[in-house]
Amino acid sequence: MVKESFFILLSLFCFYPAISGFAETNGENTVSAILTAKVTTTIEPAGEQGMPISNARLVVINSLGKIIATKLTNSKGEATLPVIAPKDLRFPMKNMGEVTVIAVANGYNEHIDFSVPINEYNDHTGRVSISLWKIDPKRRNEPQFLNASFHRFTVFDMLDYYAAKIGLKRQYINDESIAPAPWGPAMTLE
Repeated sequence: MVKESFFILLSLFCFYPAISGFAETNGENTVSAILTAKVTTTIEPAGEQGMPISNARLVVINSLGKIIATKLTNSKGEATLPVIAPKDLRFPMKNMGEVTVIAVANGYNEHIDFSVPINEYNDHTGRVSISLWKIDPKRRNEPQFLNASFHRFTVFDMLDYYAAKIGLKRQYINDESIAPAPWGPAMTLE
């Protein structure tokens, strides 16, 4: 019985590397790319892209829930981040992966894109454009999110989890009606 159990476990680890955790580091099961992100303001009411936001913090999370990159945007609201993501097995004909990108910036509500393709065109790149809403005491201030059908409280909990994990600080908002304040780009270790 012990031999049979050992053989079954060994087989699972060999034929299903995601169970053992090897999928995250095995080169055959990962995709590497340079993710280019652009963060801008949102122009109301049209919802068009506006001005670039510098010093917005980007947090990139792979499909296994691991933070794989973080960076501040430059004066053009852009950042490039090298990423390695697990291969997305939903697309066996492509060598692509998928990541989640969180963007936070002072004076703006948070934004999460749950489905950013990596290496979709076999060019080792990924691209994401994010528009942030200004904090407005006349409106409900909460994170915006794309490509997910989650309840907003589920998204809030997820955002709080990763903000705490990376050490983000909440923004200082001099308006008691905005509580809790949105997460900002500053980190507790800075």
